[in-house]
Order: sequence, then structure tokens, then C-alpha cells
Amino acid sequence: MFSLRSHVLAPMAALAIGTVFGALAPLLEASDGMGHVAHVVLAAGWTWAALAFCVGLARKSRVESAALAAVSLTSAVIAYYATKFKQGEFQVANLADPSGAAQVSWDSFLSKTIAWCVVALFLGPLLGLAGNLARADGLRGLPFRVLVPVVTLVETTQRLRFEASLQGTVARATWTVVLVAAGVLLIGLVGHAVLARRPRASAERAPSLEGRR
Repeated sequence: MFSLRSHVLAPMAALAIGTVFGALAPLLEASDGMGHVAHVVLAAGWTWAALAFCVGLARKSRVESAALAAVSLTSAVIAYYATKFKQGEFQVANLADPSGAAQVSWDSFLSKTIAWCVVALFLGPLLGLAGNLARADGLRGLPFRVLVPVVTLVETTQRLRFEASLQGTVARATWTVVLVAAGVLLIGLVGHAVLARRPRASAERAPSLEGRR
């Protein structure tokens, strides 16, 4: 019964988390202070990768990790563009109307939503599977555990290089903090895996030394 309950609740949780996640970024776009900082973080690609990764990390089954990550990421994409739609993002002027009344650009809305849903359905399972494999102890899971920090480092470095001057002080400061945090996390993950490996290696060598005596 517990297993059945888990299999029912897990997809619902993945769907709910993805929906809330996707809606938050556009909702916080016009806010000030920490709200705008949250928008900058949630609008970044590495955050979306982390969403699918963490969903996969939370499940023991590789199949569930891949499937639920795809569900969560796809629901986030749909919620993101649905929120943008409600905010009037896809309203364009109707040039055929003398009054200049705005109309919905369905082509733009549907093309962007479908395109990113396809990306989510492709990358979601891969990131979810990576999250599941990151559960492995020691050096076996290390390449998967460092995936999100590495993606974060690459993306934020590029944003600071090419977009910082255009996005303002808040975005630049946020990206800098994220860059430093990702670097510290990466070093911590590698260091922890190496240090955890050393006692095990010493314990494995001890019996062989005793046998030689």
C-alpha cells in the first residue's frame, strides 16, 4: 500500500513542483529587492537543470527518476509560458485594425511552448537519470554530483562576460554570488569524495599488510 501511495504521490509532487517553479520566474520579474534576485536565479538555465536533477535524485528507481524529471520540467515550461501569456507577453498590435488594438500572437506562444517542451522531454530524463546516479557513494557518483555546479559555473561565467553590462547591478551581483557558491560547492563535493575514499583505501590495504607478516 505504501508503495502504491508513493507511486501516486510522486508524479503529483513532480507536477506541482514544476508548475510552481515555472510560474515563479515571470511572476517575480517586476519585483524589487530579493524578489528580483529570485527572478534572476529562477530564470537561469542551471536552475531548470537543477530542478530535473533534484527530482531524479529524490527517487531510487532510475525509470522513475527519468520519467518524473521529464514531467516536472515539462510542467515548468508550460507554467512559465502560460504565466507569460497571462501577463500579456504575446500581445502584438493588429496592423490591420485601424484602432491598433492588440491581439494574441498564437504562433509565437505555441511555437515557443512546444519547442521548449520538446527540449524538456529530451533533457529531463537525462538530468533525472544523472540525479539518480548521483546517489552512488564515493567516486562513482561524483561525476554526476558535480554536473549542476559545472553547468552553473559555465553559464554564469558566460552571463557575466556578455550580459552583465546590460542587465544591471542586481543581476551582476547575483551571478557573481552564484558563481562563487557553485565553485565552493564543486570543490566541496570533490574534496568530500576524495577524503571519503582515503579511509576505505587504508582499510583495504591493512589486511594485505597483515597477511605478509
